[in-house]
Amino acid sequence: MKLQSLFLLLVVFNLSCSAQSDNTVASTGYGVMFYNLENLYDTINDPAKDDEVFLPNADRLWNASKYEAKLENLSKVIATGVDMLPTLVGLCEVENEMVVKDLVNTNNLKPGNYDYVHYDSPDERGIDVALLYNKKDFKVKSSKAIAVTLPGEKQDFTRDILMVNGEILINGKKEQLFVFVNHWPSRSEGEEVSAPKRAAAATKLKEVVDSLNAKLDNPNIVIMGDFNDTPLDISIQKILNAQATADTYAEETLVNLMTKLQTTGQGSYNYKGNWQALDQIIVSAGLLDGKSLEVSPETAQFVKKDWMLYHNDKYGDSPDRTFAGNKYIGGYSDHLPVFVGFSSK
Repeated sequence: MKLQSLFLLLVVFNLSCSAQSDNTVASTGYGVMFYNLENLYDTINDPAKDDEVFLPNADRLWNASKYEAKLENLSKVIATGVDMLPTLVGLCEVENEMVVKDLVNTNNLKPGNYDYVHYDSPDERGIDVALLYNKKDFKVKSSKAIAVTLPGEKQDFTRDILMVNGEILINGKKEQLFVFVNHWPSRSEGEEVSAPKRAAAATKLKEVVDSLNAKLDNPNIVIMGDFNDTPLDISIQKILNAQATADTYAEETLVNLMTKLQTTGQGSYNYKGNWQALDQIIVSAGLLDGKSLEVSPETAQFVKKDWMLYHNDKYGDSPDRTFAGNKYIGGYSDHLPVFVGFSSK
């Protein structure tokens, strides 16, 4: 009887340890992540936004329990996808400030000491971009939403570009850092109609970056987002003029840390079996010169864990999404996050 009791006690102990391991939250770390959250909407109707599909009485039957599950899933990816809670986390497809606040307040993200910057954008669907930042390691000095004017005969709206000027503290050293969070117009209207819209976003971003370079000597710049174009498309490669990593760079060069990963078939979004690097992190070349604040290009990655994926017999592994059409899947997002680490000398 004693042996049986001891056996049961060991089983309970092992199960308890396993449960603790499954819920372990990573420690904070110096890094930047960007994540397209795939429609993080609340369940409340906002008459000013096209959010009707995400209401309890709509076809998707969006409700509080699904919303809470979505928050739990997304926070798990951010907290444990790279075994650390990054200093900065750029987000897109958030409906409003409330959903950003709810995400920050999840148990998974509370150890990250996060605050956030968010502005309501003019996008018809009501989706915005935002930036989470560790309050201990990053101090916001200023921020603004940069409007993008789209071409066309009739007025059209898209997401603003979020610009945050802050001071990052790494290993006791402070450095000024300019962060841009993007969500460029989608491809849903087709390439002919949508490409000029992404070109307009690229042009606006390039104007702002050029103005920083004109005012400051070698500013530290991090650009991240869902660009709905790959690193090899005109908007990124030609207009923004973001090049692949190399041994040396000219002054004021922007470097796309995802270009070489794209050429090896990696990406953040799987379109019918074709992985595309739509989500990217682009940095100023000064962050790669080995002096003071530095981005570690070897750490650049599409965050891809087995538990974040589902297998499709036709198209292979894809991000485990929340919805497929109106069918509730209950996954994470239809995009993978992107990440790169920081260091300081």
